[in-house]
Amino acid sequence: MDCTPDLSHNEQLSVVLRIVNCNFKKGIAIHKHCVGFLLAHDTTGKGPFEIFLGHLEKLGLNLANCHGQSYDNGSNMQGKNQGVQKRVLDLNSKALCVPCGSHTLNLVGDAAKSSVASVSLFGLLQRLYSLFSSSVHRWTIIKDHVKTFTVKALSTTRWECRIEAVKAVRYQFPDILKALTALEDHAKEKRDEEDLQGDADMAFSGKHHCMINKVSKLLQSPTVSVDTFRRQITAVTGFLQEFREMGFNSVKTDAREIAEEIEVEMSWPEVRKRRAKRHFEYEGGEETQGTAEEIFKREVFLPLVDTALVTVKERFSHMETFFQLYGFLYSKDLMKSTKEAGRLGECCQKLEQATEDVEAQDLRLEVEGAVQSFPTDISTPSDMLNHIYKENIVELYPNLSIALRPLLTLPVNTVASGERSFSKLKLIKTYLRTTTTQERLSSLAVLSIEQEMRKRQRDQERSNK
Repeated sequence: MDCTPDLSHNEQLSVVLRIVNCNFKKGIAIHKHCVGFLLAHDTTGKGPFEIFLGHLEKLGLNLANCHGQSYDNGSNMQGKNQGVQKRVLDLNSKALCVPCGSHTLNLVGDAAKSSVASVSLFGLLQRLYSLFSSSVHRWTIIKDHVKTFTVKALSTTRWECRIEAVKAVRYQFPDILKALTALEDHAKEKRDEEDLQGDADMAFSGKHHCMINKVSKLLQSPTVSVDTFRRQITAVTGFLQEFREMGFNSVKTDAREIAEEIEVEMSWPEVRKRRAKRHFEYEGGEETQGTAEEIFKREVFLPLVDTALVTVKERFSHMETFFQLYGFLYSKDLMKSTKEAGRLGECCQKLEQATEDVEAQDLRLEVEGAVQSFPTDISTPSDMLNHIYKENIVELYPNLSIALRPLLTLPVNTVASGERSFSKLKLIKTYLRTTTTQERLSSLAVLSIEQEMRKRQRDQERSNK
């Protein structure tokens, strides 16, 4: 669930459900469906929760069948005491809350605020965009010199989207300088007194945002599962750790290449030595500050990477609950290693106690059989469940299929799906349609968002006739 205001200044609550559709001999398919917009007068945890329960009752759905929930990081949704997730857990202990992967990963970009230099860099990028976009003549100049990426404005809500603004300057730095030179000549002709000062710090920012941007795009896929989510977050953590140890040298190499392209000397600025006055004789001598390179690494590079590392670990710590519960089912190799370690019975027992949907002893036997009999090309949870239904062997693996279904229905990117529905809301409820009723608005939105499902239903109705 996620909220957004409409043109009538009403808060609209978007509800998206993730399901696994299982068909014998056809396999499985993971779908996300928007079930409508709900008018939320109260945006605290109690308001959306009561509205959601009422809508489930209207749809004929039972909350007891819910095996996962996901929201953004707002306190009204994720609050541990009064949030929606806590209220749902009180009614259904199986509905474990998964933090929205794309939204949470986006907040990792706040690491760019860890130093003054990083904040200044993004401020420079915004000023650069404002300089060229404020005039048609200036925009023509930048388009004449920059062919691949145009300069971008900074997103105020999505930090990972700022990589587009970084890339536009990072990979076209010489062309940007030529455009600024042309703009200076144009300003002299027109007697325009714009400030054209620039900065060459572009080489020292953006690499970690590139990795976060790629993973965030992947996590926005409607079919991404929690096992893919874990692998990608582990990859981000590993990249940041490696970048902390080895990345500074690669950053210097990139800066040197940029300097060569624009034909300037690559050199660090001189650091003015600070001489602290000694007030007492017993005070120690003055400590050396180090070179400009050491200061940059200590005050800009390391704080940026360390803040990103700590943020990733803290924000995704909630995922450990699912890793401990479903971790042995993430792949056939993990099933095999868990069995060889003698922990398979213990893991099955934990799953039985948490969900009450499976029999631990039977599940252990089915996992052991799956490890031996499943084809070698089948490893992921979706592959295993797809194989069970395609081969029509659910009777042989009833507990395993039951355990795999909740694992695949756990929502990973609910906020991204909710934000997709917001675009339809803006197309439907325009300035001329601000008086449309809530029921009509919700119905039109569902028809527009779920048009593929409606098309399949129409084709099915025609074939039955």
